[in-house]
Amino acid sequence: MPPTIDFEAYLNEEADGKPFDVPALLQMEDEAGVEVVVVMPANHQAGTRQVYLHPDNYRVARAVKGNPRCIGCATINPTFGQAAVDELEKLVRDEGFKGVKLMAMLHKYDVDDLIVDPVMRKARELGIVASIHSGPGNCHPNRIGRLAARFPDVPVVMDHMGYPDATEDAIRVAEECPNVVLGTTVLRFFREDPSQAYPEAVAQAVKRLGPERVVFGSNAPEYPHSPLWTRQAVERLKLGAAAEQMILSTNLARLYGLTG
Repeated sequence: MPPTIDFEAYLNEEADGKPFDVPALLQMEDEAGVEVVVVMPANHQAGTRQVYLHPDNYRVARAVKGNPRCIGCATINPTFGQAAVDELEKLVRDEGFKGVKLMAMLHKYDVDDLIVDPVMRKARELGIVASIHSGPGNCHPNRIGRLAARFPDVPVVMDHMGYPDATEDAIRVAEECPNVVLGTTVLRFFREDPSQAYPEAVAQAVKRLGPERVVFGSNAPEYPHSPLWTRQAVERLKLGAAAEQMILSTNLARLYGLTG
């Protein structure tokens, strides 16, 4: 049986005002019965909203080294050009990373701009997964679709499904681009009452694409991005055991080359 997997969690420097590390992250995953987690570097300086234009991927590499429950994923800023591509290759070849994350919203580029193509070409060459933040403006699902169409042999995980205003576009893009799967991190935005986390977008994605095109991610550790909370939200959709198995386990195990 393949492991349960969380495709998106961050090695923030702190959470709830306390230092945060891999053991703390894995404790959160344990609460949700999640066995493997894809770990990405912090996007902001601790205690501030100051964006890291060059996230510390090597902090992740040191923290997850030798841990079979952790998959490293490098956040790469394509505006750094060849240096960004070289860093990605080094992290994959030397540190065993299996994914690249694109954060156009924070790093201020259009995700479908040709500046991104060298990173995607390297992802294709290395055989890794591209996880792409979606939302309005420069990271709209339509833009992600244009990028994914240029690289049909690169698996693309679209996190947040274009929430809040473009979930329909995200589903349509996935219909048009077989290499795109949609992430349940859309559930993270239901802040006030977790019991009300029944986003129609996730149910619609499963209905129109099939459960094999939807994957589980929590966006931990920032409130309310709890793996347990997000898993419970998926389960409340009552998609059925077979669909839940695909979303929580089988689909990501296939993408990341894991076996049970």
